[in-house]
Amino acid sequence: MRVSDTTLFDDMECFKVETPSATYLFGKRGAGFAGILDPKGCDWISHHHGGQALGEYRGLPKCGQPVKYFHCGYGFGQYTNDNWFTSEVTLREPAHVRIHSETARHDAIGEWDFFPDHATFTLLKIPGDQYWFLYEGTPGGALDAAEDFVIHPDGKRTPLSEPWKEVVPWVVFGAKETPHGLLLFNHQTGSPVDSYVSWPYKPDKDGALNQMTVFGFGRRDWQDPKQHFPTLTGLPAKLTIAVLPDTTGKSIDAMVKQIGGEQKQ
Repeated sequence: MRVSDTTLFDDMECFKVETPSATYLFGKRGAGFAGILDPKGCDWISHHHGGQALGEYRGLPKCGQPVKYFHCGYGFGQYTNDNWFTSEVTLREPAHVRIHSETARHDAIGEWDFFPDHATFTLLKIPGDQYWFLYEGTPGGALDAAEDFVIHPDGKRTPLSEPWKEVVPWVVFGAKETPHGLLLFNHQTGSPVDSYVSWPYKPDKDGALNQMTVFGFGRRDWQDPKQHFPTLTGLPAKLTIAVLPDTTGKSIDAMVKQIGGEQKQ
């Protein structure tokens, strides 16, 4: 595992965390991922400045609402503010790296622990004590709503053209461009609601449609008038992500059991 500094778009300073399973591009100012690259080089986030769903909306874990805490775009463009995160590497070992992020006013704090085959986020503090965990990005590098898919815990596989609402402990996203999958694992129990929809889910005034995923632990149904109000409470809170070698049941079950075992320790 290696950690280095890199700059995206000439102004977004990032940590580049390279592991055997994935390369993570972590925005220091916003404390969120601008990119997650699988071993094939496909970017599952694809954040860019501007462009709304084509760029600036994309990110993970995006815990804050309406203030976009833990979003790589926080502090840039329409999210400009004076309460930036300071992110620093606080642990650097051959198989374990930790990044600690805290806002200038100390009102939002979180840590990412990176391991060779997964990464775990711990949310320690956020204003209002209500939050969600969002994946807004591009499975396999670009959202193909008809052919990309999500695998549910019961084994059901649905295309990303199909919105849904279902309480799930984990999901796996897959894409036609790459054999790899992205696992999202919610360590909280008792989530009132989780949901998925492609975004924009209907053509906007410019005709844009299906440009990124919107999946959220703690996110209400896309048709709910309160869909933009997070539902998760209780801190500290954890989320684990993993880029899997493939989307077979064997690979998924092995990682879910591994993460579940770590959760019990």
